[in-house]
Amino acid sequence: MKEKWNLKRLIFNISSLVDLGQEVTSSKGFNDKMKTTLYVVTGMFSVPKAALFLYNSNSHNLELLTHKGLREIDGTSLYVRAKHIKIFKKNEPYNISEIKDNSFCEHNGGAFKKLQTKTFIPLFAKDEFVGAITLGKRLARGSYLPSEKDVLKVIANQMAITLHNSNLFKKLTNKVTENKKLYENMRHIYHDTIQAFAAAIDAKDVYTKNHSYRVARYAVAIAREIGWEGRDIEGIYVAGLLHDIGKIIIDRGVINKGEELNTMEISEIKRHPQISYDILSKIKFPWKDVVYFVKHHHERVDGKGYPDSLAETELSDGVKILALADAFDAMTTDRPYRGKLSLFDALREVKKCLGTQFDEKISKVFFRVLQKEIKGEIKEAQILPHLDKDFDPAIITTLLEAITAELTA
Repeated sequence: MKEKWNLKRLIFNISSLVDLGQEVTSSKGFNDKMKTTLYVVTGMFSVPKAALFLYNSNSHNLELLTHKGLREIDGTSLYVRAKHIKIFKKNEPYNISEIKDNSFCEHNGGAFKKLQTKTFIPLFAKDEFVGAITLGKRLARGSYLPSEKDVLKVIANQMAITLHNSNLFKKLTNKVTENKKLYENMRHIYHDTIQAFAAAIDAKDVYTKNHSYRVARYAVAIAREIGWEGRDIEGIYVAGLLHDIGKIIIDRGVINKGEELNTMEISEIKRHPQISYDILSKIKFPWKDVVYFVKHHHERVDGKGYPDSLAETELSDGVKILALADAFDAMTTDRPYRGKLSLFDALREVKKCLGTQFDEKISKVFFRVLQKEIKGEIKEAQILPHLDKDFDPAIITTLLEAITAELTA
């Protein structure tokens, strides 16, 4: 029952964060955007009363920007000085009673009472103090769980970036290039949010730190080489970050078992693509096919994969890309049951599994990307920076050329 509740909470939090990402990158007016964003936040944590403040560096006060569930608070501001800002941890939620600086609480006691504040969250973007959120009493529970505080920090970071970018936008309205960059920064908030969840996934397996991030980067490199662009590239990147999210509810002992798994444990591990799909299919992503890439990343072109035993013609290029990226990273990193393979041995293993586990066309593209990165022909390498540097480039290049020639013949 507890696992089911946790899963529901996880789905709700991810979905709400995606909604939040869509809201802060929408084309709405700034005030409307921030009001709706505050409503999303309060809905996530069952907080009926809340307010969002913008920091005015000239007056050194927090000025009310928008609020929910509060009356007669227009014009309310909070007194903040440099010494107060220094004591705050970036985007960290504080219970009012936990704030150590007495002068801050004394000066703002009346305002906090009017706002019915229980939690105060200072907002920082790029080390700059930009605003704050005040939250009232929760309906469901009093204090926040550690996992809820983590989600609050992600949200605070998003809102801080949005406030910061809005301030910059006002100053740079006549500079088209800078404005475009600001828009791109806001759009990338999605990636910050998703990456936070990817880190949580990888943290469950002590052997796979940053695994999801590397898989996402490898998948992007392959997709870009075959001609994918824009939103399709973003989609495969997000799929790479979230492909193992189902492992969140798999027993940690099974995931980190340092010996051969029994039949029941293997079945448990094999559940994770379907669980990932069940979680992600409840979220409206702005990228097509993300959930299907995730569900089928353990399928094989010979039809012997899982969960649906799909064969080559039933698998999209996105699935084939993710399957190869995932397997290659597994080969080149330590796992509980074996040490990592050298790059030479990993490439030979990929070649050995062509036509059975891996698609030949996608694998050939992967080999080509790696060749280009080794030769320095790609400006921003996606694969090479994450591999051990103890391999001989000449030997690997010779191997790649031989494999490519064999596939072309």
